[in-house]
Amino acid sequence: MARSPLHLCCAVCAILLVGPAIAQDAPKAPKAVRPVIEVKLTDDTVVKLTLLDEQFEFQTAYGKLTIPAGDVRRIDLGFRVPDDTAREIAAAVADLGSNQYQKREEAMTGLLAHREKAYPALKAAAKSTDAEVAKRSAELIERLQVLVAKNRLDWPESDMMYTDASKISGKILSPTLKVRSFAFGELQLKLSDCVTITVLNGGADLATADTLNDPGSMAGYQGHVGRTFVFRVVGAASGSVWGTETYTLDSTLALAAVHAGVLKQGQTGNVRVTILGPSQNFIGSTQNGVTSSNYASYPGAYKILPR
Repeated sequence: MARSPLHLCCAVCAILLVGPAIAQDAPKAPKAVRPVIEVKLTDDTVVKLTLLDEQFEFQTAYGKLTIPAGDVRRIDLGFRVPDDTAREIAAAVADLGSNQYQKREEAMTGLLAHREKAYPALKAAAKSTDAEVAKRSAELIERLQVLVAKNRLDWPESDMMYTDASKISGKILSPTLKVRSFAFGELQLKLSDCVTITVLNGGADLATADTLNDPGSMAGYQGHVGRTFVFRVVGAASGSVWGTETYTLDSTLALAAVHAGVLKQGQTGNVRVTILGPSQNFIGSTQNGVTSSNYASYPGAYKILPR
């Protein structure tokens, strides 16, 4: 039977009225944990920051990769000189051959202050046909070899990025990372000032990470393999748990947290969970007053990380 204009009008009204309610009730996508990083700077100081960038554009010999920030465990930074610093170094090297004694002395002081960043330019200048430039460059090289550790002077060009599954050589394309400091808020971290970046606590700081409500089980997170989340959980005394250390996705999180020893029954705390893919042979055990069961295989799993 043909639909009348009235029927069509009613249908449209129903969509307009119901649609927003459906969108409003739809569950929000879970927020991934922001990695907390420990950064060693070129002056040997160490700072702790929260990484806000979600991925790295990483150029390798075999093409450009996009690496999720949550997969990275450590980065050894290669040698970098910012453009403005490179210009200062080049000008100072040129002034080593100045006909003014004071200018030559100022150039040496400036180059020494640049430390390892001036070293490659000085090695090239030591081969100069200008005897004064070559002599002063060689003198600065000797002084830097006393002041700066050898591994810093022989700094490799490439960055080395470590994940759980790989070690990749290449270069981070961005000169800076977006980070947050507890004291100073959001900042741009210059990679030219960094030696190493290490992810702490598997990428989650339990004191500051964005937390989610206890989902009951992790069954709804099957599509987030490899990601780590933090949940606010009350340790339970009942529920169903399969496995030890690694649990089936449908295991009760609040009970698994007690079994894993990160919470006690009735204790409220943040629990850090990494989502895993299909797993086999879950082994049950009795730990912390909770007995878990065996299970042969399951299409997804999760691991509770130490606090």
